[in-house]
Amino acid sequence: MLISKIKQNNRSLLGEIQRWGCYFLCLHYYTSVFKNIEFNVFGINVAYHRFLGLGYIKSNCFIKDPCMILNYYGIRTNVRYESFSYLGAANEFEISEVKIAGVNGTHFIATKEKEILYDS
Repeated sequence: MLISKIKQNNRSLLGEIQRWGCYFLCLHYYTSVFKNIEFNVFGINVAYHRFLGLGYIKSNCFIKDPCMILNYYGIRTNVRYESFSYLGAANEFEISEVKIAGVNGTHFIATKEKEILYDS
């Protein structure tokens, strides 16, 4: 299954990923794009336990260090936070933070300029 087909409401995903895994899934989306690695639900669940054990994430899928997760897959990068109006350079990729009216918390989606590439 292509990562783009894996959605947070997939009942085979661990409950933590279903509830809070949007950023985690976006990182795996980009890993799939850049490294041509296909992830299935089982692989995503295994990755959750791996990165929890390594201390890269918290049990609620809070990403403590996105660079370490990407580095695990051989993607050397750094992270910075930009304003809403920032347009990424050709060699950059984006994970956008969005607020949804009436919903507590934040949602993350993979974007390029104003296009949504992946939304879990």
